[in-house]
Amino acid sequence: MQAVHASILKERLEQYGVDTLVDEEVISILTGISIEQVKKGIEQYGLNELIRFTNALNLKKSQRKKLELLYQFTKRLSFSTYKEKYTLNSSSTAGNFFVGELQFHSNEVFMVALLNSQNKLISLETASIGTINEAPVYPREIVKVVLNKNANSVILAHNHPGGSLKPSDADIEVTNRITQALKPISVNVIDHIIVADGGFTSFAEKGLL
Repeated sequence: MQAVHASILKERLEQYGVDTLVDEEVISILTGISIEQVKKGIEQYGLNELIRFTNALNLKKSQRKKLELLYQFTKRLSFSTYKEKYTLNSSSTAGNFFVGELQFHSNEVFMVALLNSQNKLISLETASIGTINEAPVYPREIVKVVLNKNANSVILAHNHPGGSLKPSDADIEVTNRITQALKPISVNVIDHIIVADGGFTSFAEKGLL
C-alpha cells in the first residue's frame, strides 16, 4: 500500500509540482515514511518537533536517518540565511537563531557564534557535545578559535534538554571563565543564550554578564 501511495505522490509531483503537496506528503516522499505515520506524528508533536520523537514513531533505521538528514539540511539552510543576511545584534535575534540551531538536540550542546565588529556572523562553532545534563567546555579552546577566526566578539549558547530556561550556577561559572579568558585579547562575550522547549533565555537581558 505504501508503494502505491508513493507512486501516486510522485505522479502528482511530476504533473502538478511540489506546491500541491502538504507537509506530510513531502516528508513521506523524501524519507519513505508512510503518510499516515508522518501525519500522526505532526498532529501529536508538531512539525518542528517531529525530529525529537523518532523513537516514538517506530521508524526503520533508514527512515530515521533520512528524517534526520532532512532536518539537518533545513537547519543548514537556515544558518546560511542568517550568515548572509543577518547580524546578531540583539538578544532576540541571537535567541531565535540559536533556538533554530539547538532545539532538536537530545544532548547538551555548547556553541559559540564568532562575530566581526559589525556583529555579523563570521562562524558558528560547536565547542562541546555532552550528555543530557552537561557539556564540558574548555575556555582555552574557545580562545584558540577566536584568534584563528579573528573575531571581535562572541555569543555563547547551549541547550537544556531537560526543559529549564533558568541559568544554573554552572552556566554562570563557565560564562565568567570564558569572559575572563577572552579579556586579555580584548574580545567581549556579549551574550549567553540558553535554549529549551523552543524558547530561550538571554544572560544579557537578565544582567548576568
